Amino acid sequence: MADMKYPHRSTFTQISLFSVLLCGRYGGVTSLGEVKKLGDMAIGTMDRLDGEMLMINGEVFQACADGQVHRPGDDETIPFGTIAAFRADQTLEPRGISSYEAFEAYMRECFPNENIPLAIHFAGRFGYMKVRAVGRQEQDGTGLAEAAQEEAVFQLGDTAGDLMGFRLPGYVLGINAPGWHLHFIDADRKCGGHVVNFSMTGGMLRVCRCGDFVLRLPDDPDALAGLDLARDRSGDLRKAEAER
Repeated sequence: MADMKYPHRSTFTQISLFSVLLCGRYGGVTSLGEVKKLGDMAIGTMDRLDGEMLMINGEVFQACADGQVHRPGDDETIPFGTIAAFRADQTLEPRGISSYEAFEAYMRECFPNENIPLAIHFAGRFGYMKVRAVGRQEQDGTGLAEAAQEEAVFQLGDTAGDLMGFRLPGYVLGINAPGWHLHFIDADRKCGGHVVNFSMTGGMLRVCRCGDFVLRLPDDPDALAGLDLARDRSGDLRKAEAER
């Protein structure tokens, strides 16, 4: 299936830089209230890496390493996140997707132009879902690759829920992590996290292509002070994303 011309320009907004997390600085820089002004779908992490953040239709959830899911207040902050003013260009009904890799292949066939960022939201059933959440980091300095070693992993069998996230091109390296980055929350809003693997039974997949990509640096310039953001951290990225 060839890429079609999208009928409108959707804006994706990036809060801070992924390389800041790889450097081990985890303090929140933008409030959730501000995040909600920038779009209605998002994924990211919470202040101090305290759980995986996801926003669906303007409602924010925090999936923590203790297995709990919370609804954080608008005054709580994030150090990093990607937000979409989500307007679907296309709707698909994928079935029989047996793994994350099979999903990637399916999306590559449907949307072969990998130089255009995509946001997706799938609502439906999953035969299997494996997610993870990194534990809260009270102190800065431990790089994300090391912090990820303390993650909690949760596995679900047949379940319904929402899968959302982004496919970003290779040229965002340092700003974000190229490739797919997906978060999940179940229909009961009791379990969620960063997606490691899954299989899809059936449901509705909405796809939004990026027309404008906005990088929003922290309001406080000291948030980036003293960090070597020019260093090649691709090795750290591979470690942090070793298992999705």
